[in-house]
Amino acid sequence: MKKLFAVSLLALFFGCSPKLSPDTNWAAKKWVLKVMSGLPVQTSGTDKDAHIIFNKTEQRFSGSGGCNRINGSYTMDAKGNLSFGQTLSTKMACPDIAFEDKFLAVLATVDGYEIKEGELRMNKGKEIVLIFK
Repeated sequence: MKKLFAVSLLALFFGCSPKLSPDTNWAAKKWVLKVMSGLPVQTSGTDKDAHIIFNKTEQRFSGSGGCNRINGSYTMDAKGNLSFGQTLSTKMACPDIAFEDKFLAVLATVDGYEIKEGELRMNKGKEIVLIFK
């Protein structure tokens, strides 16, 4: 009886450790940018749309900035903290490079996230700066 109690106590203690990622199926999903700094983003339904795909095993992301391919590292936890390491990108000439530059600049300021109603909302402080769907 004492052994059963001890095992139950250990399972309860260690089973309640914090998670390192959100509960929803967020990894390996293509998150397409829909809103940046409060303004809607025009999308084309192609791989050129600004988007991010998270690889939670390697804690890396990849995607598109709207023209160039992007990738880098990130840290995320279940408490809502999110930050990105240096983002690397290809350097193709694009007609709307200003959009991509703005997207990457905003992405670098992100310090939190929330997944709500099928959207990935990235925050800077209490302000939602990027919304992906």
